Amino acid sequence: MKHFAFCFLQQSVVPRMISACAVILAGAIAPIAQADLKVATLHPLMTDVANKVGGSHVTVVTLMSPGEDIHQFSPTSSDMTEARSADVVLASGKGVELYLPKLKASLPSTTHVIEAGNACRSIKLSAKDAIFACCPQHAAGSIDPHWWHSISGMQSAADYVAKEFGKADPANKDAYRANAKAWSAELKTLQSWAKREISKVPRSRRYLVTSHAAFGYFCKEYGFKSIPISGPTEEAVSSQYLSEAIEQVKANNVTTVFPENNASTKALDAIIAATGTRRGSPLIADGSASGVTTYKAFVEHNISAVVDGLGGS
Repeated sequence: MKHFAFCFLQQSVVPRMISACAVILAGAIAPIAQADLKVATLHPLMTDVANKVGGSHVTVVTLMSPGEDIHQFSPTSSDMTEARSADVVLASGKGVELYLPKLKASLPSTTHVIEAGNACRSIKLSAKDAIFACCPQHAAGSIDPHWWHSISGMQSAADYVAKEFGKADPANKDAYRANAKAWSAELKTLQSWAKREISKVPRSRRYLVTSHAAFGYFCKEYGFKSIPISGPTEEAVSSQYLSEAIEQVKANNVTTVFPENNASTKALDAIIAATGTRRGSPLIADGSASGVTTYKAFVEHNISAVVDGLGGS
């Protein structure tokens, strides 16, 4: 009887144990699902764009970390290797990545390079443009590459990136478009908040004095006059232009000037000393700051700093 029971145990339990082990082993050796696109980003804000538009269909490799200076950044050899292994390289464009032509030349012909800023109309530095109260003459005619200060511009960029992702990965083009549409709705809410906050700043105070010409799109979007101390890539400030900027600050009764993260404050210090204006909280001009990793956080930081600095309540 005992022998019969043991045989029954062998016949009933052991096969189930073997089956269970087979399932476990199959799971252990099953291939891990891979994202459909590998995207290398050349700017921290473009990392957020790639994640928002790509969703689960992309693996994002960030070549430039938050807080690095976009005007000084240059990819390392390991960065170049990552870019060459990517399906897509996502840049902000408009010439802000000075190394981009060289990088493009080194990429395989199959790599899809997307310049998100191509979706936005460029602003040129010109004293004739209504957004400039004072414009560095040595930079006149230059394009302001800091397009991400426009939320509506970012909405256009999201749609453009979705279309370009779809070209690189046609199987998921509908998902990319749906993701861009969903993020655009979030950006619309963010824009409504930003306009409500800016409405707290009287129009007579809407002068933005900053270290360099990085806020043209911001000024156009919210009805400000720009007084940049140097050009779009932080060129040296001439004594003549500094004198002109000081006169503009006095003539327009500007109350506050704004330093920028990663930028020298020497010229702004001279303006403060000559005019008695206040120093506002630093703005994130180039879209990159340590601890600020999303577009929403970037916009909220700058809007809050401007409203607080110019007497909003």
